Amino acid sequence: MNLAITLLRFGFLALLWLFIFAVVLTVRRDVLGTDVRRRSSLLSARRRSIHAPAPAENDSPAAPAAPVERPVYLVVTGGPLLGTAVPLSSQPVYIGRAPDNTLVLDDTYASGHHARIFAAEGRRWVEDLGSTNGTLVGGIRINGSAALDPGVVIQVGETTMELQV
Repeated sequence: MNLAITLLRFGFLALLWLFIFAVVLTVRRDVLGTDVRRRSSLLSARRRSIHAPAPAENDSPAAPAAPVERPVYLVVTGGPLLGTAVPLSSQPVYIGRAPDNTLVLDDTYASGHHARIFAAEGRRWVEDLGSTNGTLVGGIRINGSAALDPGVVIQVGETTMELQV
């Protein structure tokens, strides 16, 4: 009988430690945002593509001038940063509470590294970076990436924003 009670006590203690470990991992993910190793591997891949050899000048005829695009802005339409406009370029825009983001939010419902907006396939995309409360596009929670159109509301925590041309 004493052996069974002792085993139950150790089992309960193990479950308690598993719960504490799960809470610590959740808080760590919320505070730190994306995995540092994952981001560094993306950066090293980007660096490798930058150092790729450029084609020789005589390989192709003169390319026509690229059409001039109108500037696109990410404009905060609700929340503490109301009216803030971030110009979008080929570089991604990171959104979250951490100070190393492009758009730093003062929003308790936003994660440290909540989302990023990037250009691909000729349009803008938003990607949720594993945030706790999710990213909404047009009122729908996204998993992974979603294409953006001008005027569609993006919600990160209690902050709303949209693309404006």
